Amino acid sequence: MITVSDLNGKEDNYTWWLNIMPDEMPRLSLLPKEVRMRLDYSPGSLDVLENYIRANYTMEEMKDRKNKFARDLFARYVGETLRRNQPELYWSFETEDDQSPFYGVPVLLTLGQEDHVPPMTPAIWVVTLIERVDGGFLRGQLKPAKKAA
Repeated sequence: MITVSDLNGKEDNYTWWLNIMPDEMPRLSLLPKEVRMRLDYSPGSLDVLENYIRANYTMEEMKDRKNKFARDLFARYVGETLRRNQPELYWSFETEDDQSPFYGVPVLLTLGQEDHVPPMTPAIWVVTLIERVDGGFLRGQLKPAKKAA
């Protein structure tokens, strides 16, 4: 399986990562029942996942290579939840500008607003949310994109 950590800025790897998305989502079944039963791609399910990540990972653990599969699955779930709730979002991958802060990172862009609305970065958010004091960070990402659209 190719994870976000394995993309290495290669478009072929990104294409594979994106194409296997439907095959990877069933891995959510590995989460505890009380968590996975609430992961229904609703905005509220982002709180469930965020609480699970905060309760089970430190920043160091989330960044650790041994957790790359969990990190990848969480990023996929967050991105797909955002996409399902905001149909104008689509996955993209920067492979040309290696100076871009988003080089090699799958991001969500807003159709028709690519130059006006910053990319959304689920792969980064699932790590950085651990440092945030307030809850509802992931769900809160829905609001900025809706206002901009």
